[in-house]
Amino acid sequence: MPNPSPAVLDRRGALLGALAVFAGAAVDPAQAGVLDGTVEWWKGRKRANSAKLIAPIKVAQQRLEAASAMLANGSGSAVDVLQLVRASSLNCYLFEALPGDSIETRASLVTQSSGLSDPCTFRIVVKNAVDFASPADKERGAELLSSLILAYQKLDSELEAAALDGATSSAAGKATAQLSATLQLAYQVEGFVKEMLLVA
Repeated sequence: MPNPSPAVLDRRGALLGALAVFAGAAVDPAQAGVLDGTVEWWKGRKRANSAKLIAPIKVAQQRLEAASAMLANGSGSAVDVLQLVRASSLNCYLFEALPGDSIETRASLVTQSSGLSDPCTFRIVVKNAVDFASPADKERGAELLSSLILAYQKLDSELEAAALDGATSSAAGKATAQLSATLQLAYQVEGFVKEMLLVA
């Protein structure tokens, strides 16, 4: 039986959280232990599925690492690097499609701009990880996610500038520095998710 996807985990976690709030007001202390046991069981399920939950973050990191290598060795143009970076963003920010973008990329942009759903995989993963976390940890996760998305947007701008400037040394240097900062934030998001799930 396949493991549930991050989106399914998100919906189940939200439902369980709502039930927990309702039940907290309705059950007596004798029944509270049952609810606590259910929460612990659900946490255990998330830990068991942690590899699947973290997998998209790993993919994003690998794409950023590949983009960094392309910038360093000149094996691809600024546009090539930009497309790889955008693919690594996991649908977390809007950008203007390039002529060579795939149908999947264009479809994702339409979904994001419609506002009907949030396709940002980073956000889905973090929300799943903090379902039963403290308010402070939830805020920490939200701030880290915001920092990562902002870093991606800055990196996108730097790479667009490098493409327009013909990848001059100055433009390429700024893009390289921002790519490194974005990659470090992606590592931090992975570390945060693992911390919340209590996995190594």
